[in-house]
Amino acid sequence: MQWLLRRCTKCGRYTLRRDKCPVCGAPVQVPHPPRFSPEDKYVAYRYRMKLAALREQVSK
Repeated sequence: MQWLLRRCTKCGRYTLRRDKCPVCGAPVQVPHPPRFSPEDKYVAYRYRMKLAALREQVSK
C-alpha cells in the first residue's frame, strides 16, 4: 500500500500532490510515521540521528 496524503513542510497543509504544495510551492513529505518492526536493522542509526538533533537544538 502506498501513502497518498502529503503534508507541506512550510505551511502545514495537506495535499495529494507529490512534488510541491499547491498553495506556497514548498516541498511536501509523507506525514505518516514509518512502520514498526521488531527486526529493525536501522534502529540504532535512527536513535543516534535523533539524539544528535536533540543535542543540536539544546546547544542553540
